[in-house]
Amino acid sequence: TKLILLDSLLQEIILVNIKLPMDPCIPIPIPDEQLEDLVEKAKDYALMHGICMRQKDKFDRDALHFAPFVLFPTPFPRDEYRKSVEIQTVLNELMHKVAHDYDFLKETLKHTIKVDEFTGRLWNIYETIMSEGGPTQEVEVGLFRSDYFCCCGSKGIKQVEFNTIASSFGCVTSKLVQLHK
Repeated sequence: TKLILLDSLLQEIILVNIKLPMDPCIPIPIPDEQLEDLVEKAKDYALMHGICMRQKDKFDRDALHFAPFVLFPTPFPRDEYRKSVEIQTVLNELMHKVAHDYDFLKETLKHTIKVDEFTGRLWNIYETIMSEGGPTQEVEVGLFRSDYFCCCGSKGIKQVEFNTIASSFGCVTSKLVQLHK
């Protein structure tokens, strides 16, 4: 029954009948020399304005690397953007309900927690909390980030990721807008 509920919620989210592609916001191609100069300036801007991070696999306290970003902003149809905003509430509610359905999570994650160390550690924390009577806080906050692609084949947007933990780069977005300008 829970999978049927999940499927019916997802059916409400499917988007169709979109007019794509859009023209790029700048003339392309760019001469090689101009492109190389632009890339170097963009990387410098990123480092000077906090669009950076440390590498986990080669950690060096004295080294920062620019966070991944696209050089040119991608045109995104306004109607599709509005649709993505409208469905976000439904997705947030779905994630909230899934996160509070112990039996569903236990059944769904039973194999994953055996092979994925990170998920296994999260599950152990969850199990500990549940064995102690469950969450006790009166208010819960969810910080989510959804990623979408414009898909020319289907003429619509596709959600490619729903992040519940990897939302830390949300603050970088405003700085990337300035980089693109």
